[in-house]
Amino acid sequence: MIPARTHSASRRRGFSLLELLVVISIISVLLGIMLAMLPGVRDAARRTACSANLRSIGQSLTLYLHANDDYFPQARYMPDPWLSGDPDPPFNEAIESELDPDSLVYRCPGDPVVFDFEYEDEEGRLRNSGMSYTYIIALSGLRFEDTFFARVLRRLPSETPVLHDYDGGAFETQDGRIVQVDFFHSSRNVLYVDGHAGPATE
Repeated sequence: MIPARTHSASRRRGFSLLELLVVISIISVLLGIMLAMLPGVRDAARRTACSANLRSIGQSLTLYLHANDDYFPQARYMPDPWLSGDPDPPFNEAIESELDPDSLVYRCPGDPVVFDFEYEDEEGRLRNSGMSYTYIIALSGLRFEDTFFARVLRRLPSETPVLHDYDGGAFETQDGRIVQVDFFHSSRNVLYVDGHAGPATE
């Protein structure tokens, strides 16, 4: 005699085709939303990392200022091979007593061109530019209170830039090449005189 089936042994029920299509549709919509947000999320992450690098440079600059009677480094706006016409060393070499000029904090994570731009030095060695930021040379060799920013514009240290992203424009090298650099952030990152880093205020 075969025993009767109980409720616990009832047959299992799988997904219907309609339920499966609904789940796939929901997943597709969520993926679409996430993919649409991805460029903004990536840009925000790059800007955050870039600001962290600028803050690290700012800490080294503060040490430099304390050791040099609050005089900003005598430096040009960018390192070789960018055309400057200025005999001063680049910013990253001018503060090398406080921060290794080859430190990766000088690389902006969003910079696809400038930091890695290759050139031949005077000895024929292949080098790269090594810095993603522009130094504001109106500060060069001066105390803040003696600068145009403080005396004429009446700006505060928290409003005055020291370094910013080197992005958005056509730039010339010392050997006459023109290099197009697209904007690599939705808003420019800036290191300010007071040591904080963030988006440009103007």
